[in-house]
Amino acid sequence: MEMRSRNPGFTLLELLVAMAVFSMLLVLTLSVIGQAGTLSSGSMAKMEAAKVARECLDLIHRDLSPAMLPYNRTSTNSLQLLASPANLAAAYANPHSLFWQAPLARVPAKGNLSSVGYFVERSLGASPEENRFQLRRLYVNQSDSGNYDLLFSTPDWYQVLAPGFATPPRTSPSGDPDADQGYKGWVADGVLALWVRCLDSSRTPITTNAAGQLTGFSFNSRQAYQTGSQRYPASGFSALPPFIEIGLVTCSPSDIRRIKTFPPIAQTNQPANFYQDLTNFVTGIQSLNPGAKTISAYTRIIPILAADP
Repeated sequence: MEMRSRNPGFTLLELLVAMAVFSMLLVLTLSVIGQAGTLSSGSMAKMEAAKVARECLDLIHRDLSPAMLPYNRTSTNSLQLLASPANLAAAYANPHSLFWQAPLARVPAKGNLSSVGYFVERSLGASPEENRFQLRRLYVNQSDSGNYDLLFSTPDWYQVLAPGFATPPRTSPSGDPDADQGYKGWVADGVLALWVRCLDSSRTPITTNAAGQLTGFSFNSRQAYQTGSQRYPASGFSALPPFIEIGLVTCSPSDIRRIKTFPPIAQTNQPANFYQDLTNFVTGIQSLNPGAKTISAYTRIIPILAADP
């Protein structure tokens, strides 16, 4: 009797089932890869936002820790440390600013003190590509005769000089952010807000000057200050705070274009609410711009080396 061999091939049904299973596995694999890529991209963006904050805080720390006062500490005409002066133009108070002098002169022939300041320039452009969220640095060297002379002849010198270290307006012929003037005071993009508060030696917020007037977040070294642990007898005696706390709200470069609106900054003018103000701003801007995933707040307490004990 002749034996017929069995066909070793697959049936059509078996092939269809195998292809279906393979397709499902392929879809699952691609989904996992896509999610991993999204998570990786999100993590990288958050790392970029953290890097912006860290590098900005490092630079401010370097400039601020050696802050100094003039030899004649009873002089009211000399350069001082000023936190959030009330008469600074609103465009540069987002919501705070800081100005001081430190031995950072690049040309020490006329002395080693230079004037330094930091403020945030923030504006929403007609298109997302034109959004501008920048930390700007004011720097006046001893050799800068025009601007340096202005420091001693104009009480509100910071208000006069700040526009020179900001980006030219887009409406002006020179309003090109890539022009030399646009980079003059540029530090970093992706900085949405700057908070500043001065602390005494016990790291308690300073809220009152030596004359007993409430100052809120503002600080003027020529008015000295008083707290539970520090008291100076006269408002005409200059004094530096032992510590200054800096808060920055930053986002990654990829999120700059995703921000379309800003929440109003609820200013209680209470330094005790420093962290709450930061948190409220971050929460508000995240809720208004859900596409921006990397908005975060960062803080650092910086000791002033020349402050009184």
